[in-house]
Amino acid sequence: MRVRSTAWRMAFARIRRNPVSSVSLILLMAMSSASAGAGVATLVSTVGATERLFTLAAAPDAVQMHAGPLDAGPLDDFVAAHRDIVADHQVQVGLQLDNQDLRMQGTSDAARDGVMDLLLVTQNTRFDFLLGSDGTPASVGAGEIAIPGYYADAYDLAPGDPVEIAANGEARTYTVSDIVRDAQMGPSLVNSKRFVLSEEDWTRLAPLLPPEQIITFRLVEEGGDRFTEAYRLAGLPANGAAVDGSVLRLIAALTDGLVAVLSILVSIVLLAITMLCLRIMVLTALEQDARRIGVMRAIGFSHREVSSTLLGGYALHSGVAVVVALILAFPAAALLTGGDTALSDAQGRAETLGLLLAVVVASAIPIVLAALLLRRVRRISPLLALTRPSVSAQPRRGPRALRWRLPIPLSVRLAVRGLTSRSATAVLLIVMVGFAVALAALPQRLTQTIAAPDFVTTMGVGQSDLRAFVREGGDAGAGAQLERSLRDDPDIDRFATATSFRVALIADARTDDVALEVGDMSTFPLTYARGEAPVLPGDLALSTLAAQTAGVEVGQSVEVESAGAPHRYRVTGVYHDITNGGRSGKTVELLGDHGVPLWQTFMIDLRDGADQRAKASALAHDHPAATFTELDRFVHYTLGDTVDRLRTASTIAWAAATVVMLLVFALRGRLEAARDESDLRLLRLLGWSRGEVRSIALFRAVGVAGAGLLLGWVATESLGPGVLGATLSSFGGGTTDLVSADVWSMITGPVVAAAAVLGGLIASAHSPALLNES
Repeated sequence: MRVRSTAWRMAFARIRRNPVSSVSLILLMAMSSASAGAGVATLVSTVGATERLFTLAAAPDAVQMHAGPLDAGPLDDFVAAHRDIVADHQVQVGLQLDNQDLRMQGTSDAARDGVMDLLLVTQNTRFDFLLGSDGTPASVGAGEIAIPGYYADAYDLAPGDPVEIAANGEARTYTVSDIVRDAQMGPSLVNSKRFVLSEEDWTRLAPLLPPEQIITFRLVEEGGDRFTEAYRLAGLPANGAAVDGSVLRLIAALTDGLVAVLSILVSIVLLAITMLCLRIMVLTALEQDARRIGVMRAIGFSHREVSSTLLGGYALHSGVAVVVALILAFPAAALLTGGDTALSDAQGRAETLGLLLAVVVASAIPIVLAALLLRRVRRISPLLALTRPSVSAQPRRGPRALRWRLPIPLSVRLAVRGLTSRSATAVLLIVMVGFAVALAALPQRLTQTIAAPDFVTTMGVGQSDLRAFVREGGDAGAGAQLERSLRDDPDIDRFATATSFRVALIADARTDDVALEVGDMSTFPLTYARGEAPVLPGDLALSTLAAQTAGVEVGQSVEVESAGAPHRYRVTGVYHDITNGGRSGKTVELLGDHGVPLWQTFMIDLRDGADQRAKASALAHDHPAATFTELDRFVHYTLGDTVDRLRTASTIAWAAATVVMLLVFALRGRLEAARDESDLRLLRLLGWSRGEVRSIALFRAVGVAGAGLLLGWVATESLGPGVLGATLSSFGGGTTDLVSADVWSMITGPVVAAAAVLGGLIASAHSPALLNES
């Protein structure tokens, strides 16, 4: 009881003596705890919503797109012969709709022409459901349409709004009945979107629009690897992209997952800064309170009781920080998740529990650190503490004498001596500033890199002005006709063509299907993670995941089977690719029989002065069998949602880093001022003005902030590629160089450093009074 009452009295007395330090410490604890809670809640929400979506939609385990006619008989025979692998299958026919023939809110979707493939479908009957707003399969009546969430957000659509669809010049208006969530094609990274029509309306449009088959499978547990090999050997339709369920889940969780991971990283950095600051505060308090501790020990308090008494003050700070963190964490979590809880309502309890647990744990960690540091109380002798109060500090060599002959202002030399005499504290402060600068700059640089047009090189795509695709199953000779047109077009500077085939990659008795691109690889080169581009027949470049799956590296050999005949290739390079399920390859010539191509790709650069958008529209008009898009528009419409969410998270991180540095240096400055009060009074007696005394603290803050800014910049540039690569590795990406910093990214670090200097100035605003000094 005695210890408890003494602890409360000392805690409140410390808060009254130095309210700035107490408020700063509480806010630091609260911000780190709130960011941890918001990050964990976002992660739980993302995982929970994704799993709930895939469960309610009965999402497929394997998807094969196929353009052109399809005979269902071989598929049925295949499934009947592989009941040990395939649990169920179905074929959904989508009608390909041109973007210019879709009008929403009176606006044509022509801006996404060549970026988004639009498919008109009916609701599936057994699995792969498109879910309505209530989480059940959307039901659409005659004259109605259910639109994907991507388009509802892009055009601000709601049930009851009109949508116009034109087919062969015949336009008809449909009423939006629901906003559907699509486990397979919902994310913006997937450039196909499904619109749901009634059976009656779909049947009326079927003769007017080209079909595309969506072949989906539900597999038995652990049947994925066997299914891929069996499907390939059966020679079933494969004239399009193929994706498995694991990749679908990863893509669905990418946007919110990136934001959640970034929030958790922010909380870890904030927690590290808080713990470093708390360490300085505890050790400074032990030095300042050595006499009080000696008195307590002398009158009978044990070192454990003294430690518990002091720890009570920090526990009080932590308790207040928990309350503040909870006030901040819930709105922060809602902001980071975008407020979309339609499919995560059932996870609400888990999100709240995760948030509360994260806040409590993050608030408890500093208390554990304080408890460990307060064990130093046992080293304080009551006699020595009463006669020499500074004995609590570790013995250290005294500061060197000032070199008066150096042409450096005295205030600068005093600032330097203050830093060197307490070098451990100065290093900790520099590290904290470095952490804060990296915390502010790194998310900004990562967001800027993902938003840059050059980022497409991480998708296995060379940099060009335009890209065109001619899909197999369209007009015969469309590719050759387009190539002739490009050769004669005066606006075309250069172009290159490549044809993609579905082939089998065989290595170490393991077979994996990849999309192999065959053609010119030198005109629009990729950035290779290792090795170089294929140059000769028999050379092969593989994506990161394809090389990992095959277990091969640059310089090794691998077999490629096309049209039933294997041929050996030498791996010359490995590149990053987050398309085609992350598994692809590139070569200049496909040996042996080619088989059926998937599609043709044209990469086009225009002459200076040519308008990319106008040229893409003109080419699309002249070559209806091909789709055209500008690469920067492709990045904007596929990665735009991810970039927007990352910008929000990075702005929060920047604001948090700035506020934290302001608080840390205000807190540290007050502690320094209290420790050096006698020295500052001596300077005032020697004739120094208040401004001259404050200049010492200013120079200290500038020195520490400048060194921390340099450390944070080095950390950002060195850690950024690895952080981005680790984030993209699951999708086939890897370590990626950051793009050159823009103006906005360049000012983040200096703003954080300036906040640190401002905090030091605020702390030095109070100078000791000249009373009773005689």
